[in-house]
Amino acid sequence: MKTGRTKFTESDKLSILREYYASGASLYSMSKKYGIERGTLRYWMNKYPMNSESLSLPSQTIEDVMARKKSNEPDEIAKLQARIKELEKALAFSELGIKARD
Repeated sequence: MKTGRTKFTESDKLSILREYYASGASLYSMSKKYGIERGTLRYWMNKYPMNSESLSLPSQTIEDVMARKKSNEPDEIAKLQARIKELEKALAFSELGIKARD
């Protein structure tokens, strides 16, 4: 029975990771392009960290990736803070409903 999975050589994996880091593409777009699950890409990223010798990324690429990550952090924090406020409101509303029933 064929599972439809493609076997990637170590060279293929490293090439895909180099492209991912250099392009700034999302995990989603890379997974679609190569037919790989995002979890698999994350596994490869853990197995071959950015600064690993096997990837041998230029220092400028590593700096660019780190800069992109830092620029996204404030947005993520703001989104999480907004979500916390939403959940706090929902909890307060739920508690009022419980008090009303009692």
